[in-house]
Amino acid sequence: MATTRAKTGNAKPRVFPKIEEAVTGKKTTGAASKANTSKPRAKKVSTGRVTKPAAEKKVVKKKTPVKAAADKVNGAVLKTEAKVEGKPAKKAAGTTKAKSTTTKKAAPKTKAKA
Repeated sequence: MATTRAKTGNAKPRVFPKIEEAVTGKKTTGAASKANTSKPRAKKVSTGRVTKPAAEKKVVKKKTPVKAAADKVNGAVLKTEAKVEGKPAKKAAGTTKAKSTTTKKAAPKTKAKA
């Protein structure tokens, strides 16, 4: 059985020194304290909604039918080449080239009837 120091009489009471409060916070008087920011904030020029100038519409030039057909053939060749080599990224590039999305027109939007 283990014996403790308290049992044997060798225990001395531990005395902790009292810590003085040397540093105290500053008390502000008058106006409310400001935020401590490293850089001054920019002054706001305008309030409310800001209108942006309308962007100019880009004119999309269609590919010539000869180039479109050539791209389809090149894409198909690239796709089969990649399939044999086992390179999926190259195959995907061939697929996108063969699809030639630049010649396709977007379907017109239709309004849903209530």
